[in-house]
Amino acid sequence: MDEEESMFPQMDLEEVDVTDLVDNIPSASKWTYKMDYRNRRAVLDEAGRPIRTTSYEEFLVETAMKIICTERFQYVVYGADIGVEKSEWPGWEDTEIIRDIEEALTAHPEIEQAEVISMTRVDRGMDLTIQITGLAGAAELNEVIDT
Repeated sequence: MDEEESMFPQMDLEEVDVTDLVDNIPSASKWTYKMDYRNRRAVLDEAGRPIRTTSYEEFLVETAMKIICTERFQYVVYGADIGVEKSEWPGWEDTEIIRDIEEALTAHPEIEQAEVISMTRVDRGMDLTIQITGLAGAAELNEVIDT
């Protein structure tokens, strides 16, 4: 083994379990990028760089928004348990929508419990208040979601 190989050991990427890498990050230090879900783009700083969440509560809300704004079964990169069936909501009873939201949120490994506190149909969407309990804290999401 030469000096360069000892400084930069080769790793067989097939042996790396990405799930283990993510799961081993302590919950309280997890982050995600902020999104503007109305305009479907990342929130950027003055220099044009994506902005990260700065607290666990903010991480939970962004994660919940991503799930609620993702149509289930539409994207092949996501499994069948990711997202909600939002395109079906206009014909559903409120209890069915609430169940869809709560089940979709609790399917995420970081979210232990999700409870829709209030839901009101408005114009073309839903005005939602959801209490989210994660592995390292809790947050409340208050948002109008377009359907």
